[in-house]
Amino acid sequence: MLTLQKAIQTLGLSRRKSADYIKKRGIKVNGKLIKEPWYEIEYGDEIEFEGKKHKFEKIKEKKEDKVYYLLNKPKGVLCSMEDQFGRKTIKDLIKGKIKEENIFHVGRLDYNTSGIILLTNDGELGNYLLHPKYKVEKIYDVLVMGHPKKEELNKLERGMEIEGGFKTKPAKIEKVKKKGNNHQIIIKISEGRKRQVRLMFKSIGYTVLNLKRLAFGPWEINRVPKEGDILKLDNEEIKKLFKKLK
Repeated sequence: MLTLQKAIQTLGLSRRKSADYIKKRGIKVNGKLIKEPWYEIEYGDEIEFEGKKHKFEKIKEKKEDKVYYLLNKPKGVLCSMEDQFGRKTIKDLIKGKIKEENIFHVGRLDYNTSGIILLTNDGELGNYLLHPKYKVEKIYDVLVMGHPKKEELNKLERGMEIEGGFKTKPAKIEKVKKKGNNHQIIIKISEGRKRQVRLMFKSIGYTVLNLKRLAFGPWEINRVPKEGDILKLDNEEIKKLFKKLK
């Protein structure tokens, strides 16, 4: 026996995402829509997920080694494995380079943001890295239109309310450099709300022209320096990270 949530995790979603997916959208089990993550799957049950059908025997017997990849995502690529509108996705980037089927991206970068992102089939690690408790840091290189004043940037460092009513935790401004009519700002945050960096600068009156993630947790962009680069991580590196997180 296996819970529906565990079954969906084997298909590429983290523990939290699999539970949310089931509760909000439901999963068909033998043609019946189920919205309880704890629902128990039996031998012979058929699960329908993202338009594909999976037999319980295949899920039960499938033993897959955990794998971890760093990807330098270019702008104009969707953080998704498929897109109904035909836009280029991460799946298109890794096709022919990564053979594992159940890879998912940990967190996301929006369509017009480039930079480092982790791909894995390890739902447990994904959950750790995204959980607010562990305060995993992300560093961004931001190009904004205009010239923010020091007191305006101080608001970002104190924490502020952004669109949607969310109060951010204090950020750290690591570098400020004038570039013609614009400014380059290196900022470090420990959260990962949707479009958070763009909304933070919008809240102090500035438009982000370009956004690139330079670091995610212990990993820096220099390990995958060119857009589209993919690097497989050693499992020993992940073991050390787990020890720090737990």
